[in-house]
Amino acid sequence: MRLTQGTVAARQARHFARTFSAERGLPDPIAADLELVVTELVTNAIRHGEPPVDVELDLTDSVVRGEVLDGSATPPRPNPRPDDRGGFGLTIVAQCTSRWGTEMVRSGRHRKQVWFEIET
Repeated sequence: MRLTQGTVAARQARHFARTFSAERGLPDPIAADLELVVTELVTNAIRHGEPPVDVELDLTDSVVRGEVLDGSATPPRPNPRPDDRGGFGLTIVAQCTSRWGTEMVRSGRHRKQVWFEIET
């Protein structure tokens, strides 16, 4: 799903994750983690990446796989000193997922992909 740039992107991503979870009957704790992780990664992509920003979700063999892509080549790095302005996003992603990572993909041009998996 291609997201609108700006503050509306996180809202769109949350709605997409909520709908995905409902359509697949995911348990509430999994759905909540999925929604939180998608929101954090999309917010990071909007704040630190470059357009366009896309989010994809898939459920295969009891594993939800998500991908957030943006046009930046700079991988995300955990903030060693989060504070009242933020910096907790990747720590939240790590706590709510089974695993996550970053890679560069080529789809017309190089794009950064942050992926995650949540076991259901």
